[in-house]
Amino acid sequence: MISRRKKQMLLFLLRDKNKKKWLQIIKEFATLGISRKELPLNYISHLMYRKNVTNYNDYLSLKENNRLLQWSYSHAKEQIVLLENKLLFEEFLVKNNIPTPQIFFHNSKNRFTYKEDFFEIETKNDFFSFLEKVFNEEKIEHIFCKPIDGIRGENIFVIDKNTHRKIADNLIDLVFSKAFIFQELIKQHEDLGRINYSSVNTLRVVTYKNKENKSEILSGFIRIGRNGAIIDNAHIGGIVVSFNKETGKTYAEGIQLIDNGGGIFFRHPDTGIIFDNLQIPHYSQVKKIVTQAASLFKFPLLGWDVAITSNGPVIIEANHDFHLLLSDRMEKGLKRSPTFKKLLEQIQRITIDSEKL
Repeated sequence: MISRRKKQMLLFLLRDKNKKKWLQIIKEFATLGISRKELPLNYISHLMYRKNVTNYNDYLSLKENNRLLQWSYSHAKEQIVLLENKLLFEEFLVKNNIPTPQIFFHNSKNRFTYKEDFFEIETKNDFFSFLEKVFNEEKIEHIFCKPIDGIRGENIFVIDKNTHRKIADNLIDLVFSKAFIFQELIKQHEDLGRINYSSVNTLRVVTYKNKENKSEILSGFIRIGRNGAIIDNAHIGGIVVSFNKETGKTYAEGIQLIDNGGGIFFRHPDTGIIFDNLQIPHYSQVKKIVTQAASLFKFPLLGWDVAITSNGPVIIEANHDFHLLLSDRMEKGLKRSPTFKKLLEQIQRITIDSEKL
């Protein structure tokens, strides 16, 4: 049985008018499959079949992707909880003077912690009263809410001071059934807000840390939401635009994942902003804080989510099991990087040596 995603990929390939000749596509697909001993589905999802792509061997195989991530988090299994638990992660960054959004309070089901005090909240009205207390004491208008162990932007919502009593019952039930953090709503830099105002448009920056504890940036792209969306995640239809990892200036092309239509954009479809050559604000600070933060962890590879405010960048979260293949696609083949290619060869030697034992 062919999965829904594979059908989508095949239909996308068939409809794409910018593809190479079929004989060449079949030859390249077969070459990758034989040399890598796997079904090279990312040949389609990464659009390597298009006429302008000649370096398809520079892209990661699925096996290489898995091997790299497994190798990286094998270095720091004891730190995985520090990344996956957003409350622990925020506390760790604050302790090490890394800028991150402030958490006002958090909960575990109906037990809430605020300013080191504990509150048992049983009813909807009690929850509203508690929110009013926080709004007034913190002098804020909005609260950003997300699960402590959430992924891919799931179950994220915003509470507004003026409309908090109109929160849907299903969201309140969700809060009472899980563990959430409730933090400041990031006010993004106006340059990024112009691209799409409704979402905080965040950077994904991938770092590599070598044995000497020196970190460098391997790839970077910005995720941009669509009109009305409060998050920018590519998995729910957001647009992804790569940028130069040295200068922080964006490239011309934005993409959507095939699962969400696979569109190619050179300007934002809602605001009309042209993507080419936009400067990421405070980019020198972005490089500084992600490499500084990377040095605090044992993972050689990490994917950092960074928001840019008018005062500078803040780290939202770090991911050990991140979408490396998306970075591979946005860099048009990570193997083009001498650092990355050397790293991959090193890991392959380790794998071969371990298999001999």
